Amino acid sequence: MSSKSLMIVAKFVAQPGKADELKKVLNACVAPSRAEAGCVHYDLYRSVEDGNVFLFHETWQDEAAIALHNQQPHFKKLIAGSESLLQQPPEVITH
Repeated sequence: MSSKSLMIVAKFVAQPGKADELKKVLNACVAPSRAEAGCVHYDLYRSVEDGNVFLFHETWQDEAAIALHNQQPHFKKLIAGSESLLQQPPEVITH
């Protein structure tokens, strides 16, 4: 991994009773994101302590790869599809 690589951790918290529906929306973004040229890795996790909490752990080659990812139809679909299922806005940390 080059020094320009960036890691993202994005936390999504489902409204009560909406976790399984949110999981489907989030999962739909995994395969196409992994296929993007600038993606080093892209994984989705569900908390074993709180089933309403999901984390994306991503590594991208550089800022340009992230910018391109944010414009992809599958990412836009994730944002639009998850909005009504979330208890709070997603928390995104970039390292």
